[in-house]
Amino acid sequence: MASVIAAVKRAARVVARIRYRLLLVNVIVAAVPLVGISFAQMHEHQLLAAEEADLIHQAELVRAMVIASPSAKLDDYEAMLAAAAKDTHTRIRLLDTAGVLRADSHRGGPPEGAERPEPHLLRSYESEHVPEPPREIDPRSRREIKLALAGRYGSATRFWDKQGRVYLFSALPILRDGRVAGVVYLTKSTHDVKLQLFRLRTWLFRMLLATIALTALVSLVLATTIARPLDRLTRRAQRIAARQPVEPDRLAERADEIGQLARAVEAMTDELERRARDARTLAADISHEFKTPLTGIRGAAELLRDGATEDPEARDRFLAMIIDDAQRLDRLVSRLLELARVEDDRGVELPVDVDALARASTARPWPRPVEVITSGDPIIAGRRAQIVSALDALIANATQHADPDTTVRVMIERHAAALRVTVANHGPALSASARVRVWDRFYSTRVADGGSGLGLAIVRSVALAHAGAVGVECASGVTAFWFQLRAS
Repeated sequence: MASVIAAVKRAARVVARIRYRLLLVNVIVAAVPLVGISFAQMHEHQLLAAEEADLIHQAELVRAMVIASPSAKLDDYEAMLAAAAKDTHTRIRLLDTAGVLRADSHRGGPPEGAERPEPHLLRSYESEHVPEPPREIDPRSRREIKLALAGRYGSATRFWDKQGRVYLFSALPILRDGRVAGVVYLTKSTHDVKLQLFRLRTWLFRMLLATIALTALVSLVLATTIARPLDRLTRRAQRIAARQPVEPDRLAERADEIGQLARAVEAMTDELERRARDARTLAADISHEFKTPLTGIRGAAELLRDGATEDPEARDRFLAMIIDDAQRLDRLVSRLLELARVEDDRGVELPVDVDALARASTARPWPRPVEVITSGDPIIAGRRAQIVSALDALIANATQHADPDTTVRVMIERHAAALRVTVANHGPALSASARVRVWDRFYSTRVADGGSGLGLAIVRSVALAHAGAVGVECASGVTAFWFQLRAS
């Protein structure tokens, strides 16, 4: 039962998509006339076939009557044929073996009277055609008569231009002792068929009107469920661009493309807000971090200007302070540029061998020896420059805080959906509060030793750019910083 409900929900989500809604409307509009035309043609063929079968049955009855009275002449049947034709709306003629007309139910005009006017959806015909005696024609020239005189059944369909009507012709041979003794020749108008088709066309016309109404209703619903939400999304984007507050709505709960667009707009809004917040925080941090060395430089310069140059010892001390603060500013600027480069790097992710990058990094002259231990496949899709920056930052941090005569270990472990890089050293453990803030920008436990507080922030940015995470663990005198990269 649960699987059925899940399947129904999946189907509902598919149908809820705009492309399928529009496709459904177009299919409805296109299917109605196509199906109607096909059905009308099929129905017309069936009606004409039924009319021809009825003609054959009448001809067989007349033929049986003629065969049952071998002594009677064909001319003697005319009155009887006229009486029969009055009820059957069929012209019945008897021809001899030479194809000469001997008896005609309509010789004096149609005994059934004039046909009713033909209805039409857009225009009307003449009310009725005047019944008149038929014109004299030689039926022997007709194909169906030739077939009947040859002993075979013949039929034809002809259009009378003056009357605008279609007639069916059926010729059935009269056989006596295996020889043709005459022909029963029947003619019938397709007026009844046209009446049936008129009713069908009327029904199709009504269906067309209903379809148009349904299409208009569906179009109105689509306009309501598509155009208005899109207008709201447009206004939201405009308010976001104008940095105005956005009114909450429930568009993101929809399962169609508008819901996807709403969720994308929300994600974009959150990302823009995060970046704006980071920019504000970064500006505040930079002003705070730059203020201390700039204050030191300005104070030393003012003292030198006020006469400290007269004392060589004081002059050297103040100049050293200026140089130290300038070097600190230089390190901060360099780290900030590196952090900006990492955060703005949106290049294509390519296969990267993290083990090779780690070994290349450990080959540099670090304060402590570094070894690499790899387990599993170290190749992932990533951005090479960012991963190198993260490795260098972690190794630099670990080697600077490691106890003398110890080795820093870089451990690369492959998991099912991620690759984890852990850099561990033997050294003083971090306090609980430091573990929480250690990944923040400009936070450092060794400011006096020249720490910028941006190295671990770079590692965090690299991990987040690869849909990963960061962490730190301290246990048994070992401090281990790690970052994790998504392995897709």
